[in-house]
Amino acid sequence: MAYSIDNLEMFASANSASGRLWKYKEAATLATIRGSGYFNNAVDAGLGDGDIMIIIGSDGFGLSEISVSGSTYTVGEGLTSA
Repeated sequence: MAYSIDNLEMFASANSASGRLWKYKEAATLATIRGSGYFNNAVDAGLGDGDIMIIIGSDGFGLSEISVSGSTYTVGEGLTSA
């Protein structure tokens, strides 16, 4: 599957320096969702460097930090239920 903005939801935003909390849910595996560049188009939704994301995939859920280098978005390994 591919990233879909319809599956991305922002839960909280304190201020521009502290980052945001997001949820992303889809039927792909956690490994697929955490692949480098998977969220490259999420810049339009406001996803940024240092944001935290709760990921719900077909094989479990996880908590990860977003890292941005240039125009590439990477989801860190973080905590995982699987």
